[in-house]
Amino acid sequence: MTNLFGRGKEPFWQMASTNLVKFVILLHQVLDGYVTLFQVYEHAINPDKLAAKIAAGDVRFAARGQRIVVDIQRYADSAALAAWTWHDHDTPGRVWTDWSQAVVDAAASAGVPIDIEPLPGSSADAVEQFDAVKRWFHDDWMRIEDKLRTSVVEGISVFLSLFDDNPKVKRTFCPTKDLYDPAKNPDGVHGKPLPPIADLIEQGKVIALNFPASMNPSLARGLGTMLKLDFERAVLNRTHTMGADRGASRRPVLFVCDEYQSFATTGENELSGDEKFFSLARQAKCIPIVGTQSISSLRSTLPGESYRTLLQGLRTKIFLSLSDDFSAQMAADLCGKTERLKPGYTMTEAGQDARVSMLTGRSAAQKSTVSTTKTYTSQREYVFEPTVFMELPNALAIVLAYDGVSPHLPTYCYLKPYQLEVQTSYFDHAAEGAL
Repeated sequence: MTNLFGRGKEPFWQMASTNLVKFVILLHQVLDGYVTLFQVYEHAINPDKLAAKIAAGDVRFAARGQRIVVDIQRYADSAALAAWTWHDHDTPGRVWTDWSQAVVDAAASAGVPIDIEPLPGSSADAVEQFDAVKRWFHDDWMRIEDKLRTSVVEGISVFLSLFDDNPKVKRTFCPTKDLYDPAKNPDGVHGKPLPPIADLIEQGKVIALNFPASMNPSLARGLGTMLKLDFERAVLNRTHTMGADRGASRRPVLFVCDEYQSFATTGENELSGDEKFFSLARQAKCIPIVGTQSISSLRSTLPGESYRTLLQGLRTKIFLSLSDDFSAQMAADLCGKTERLKPGYTMTEAGQDARVSMLTGRSAAQKSTVSTTKTYTSQREYVFEPTVFMELPNALAIVLAYDGVSPHLPTYCYLKPYQLEVQTSYFDHAAEGAL
């Protein structure tokens, strides 16, 4: 949310929204081991549904960390067991439900043999995490005034509702848990899951998001941002694995983004964001290359002055022709200034016995001298004036290069499209009008 909409002046709203989303996700992870953005949305906007989910957790963890397992045929033959909710067991042909004395008594009365097993996910850590969710819900969330709680929910529903109002988006990005179970999705009936991005990176795969931005700009930007942040997180995690196994060969990774102003995000005070990724990507063997219309377009997209933090992470900068004064001035400032000697000329004329001519009315003298003085002064001037950036022709750029060791002085760089003849010089192509 910070990457998409920026940080507000009042930190309460961001902290409250983060707390809400964090504990809703934690609740689903503890109880189901799975959660989607739609589930976060429906439980965040409906406190009754959230309370019911917590009540279900009470039942599960009150079941002494155990479950009752029966054969599905015995379950089907006994109407006495239909009063409880049963789930498919890991073993085909069996079903299970949370342990309770009522189920045990009903099974004994019906003569149905049962097995009691440890409940998956009922470890001591899961119990403590569930207790943390309950403390937050009863002692924090429900104590907030209704109007204030509604405002907090509205702050996140603006984004999460994008995964509810469009059924296709909901099916694609919020699938059921069965999608990731090979036994329940052998033929891809529920869809094809996206493998972990870390695995795709090591396999040299190319990930593309096919979503026309004009159909839903907010959703397109949200999905593009989440995919980009997932990629950045996977790349930065390579640093740890590379350090743990120094003998492993790690392929270099390339991050290329055109029209970058449409996807640029900064996390500001958060640990995520493009500015933090660019500064750490080199260690993970990732080369980021981005192209944007102008510095002004980045400035209008990003909140506050965060565009400056983003620019400092891009060591090599290539400036083509710029058409706005702010971008041209910024580029000139980045190229810096240099000391230059400026010549100055002074001409003086002196005369003796000067008088006023009766014919011309001007001063005149019998003897006169004329002298010229040339001086040099040191002045600091732009290496490239802002107007130079606005007058650059096609295929000519000004480059601030960095070779990985030391920065190079700003200089002209003559470019040539790849489809032109290699052996013909840039200047010959320019004379022919091929550029």
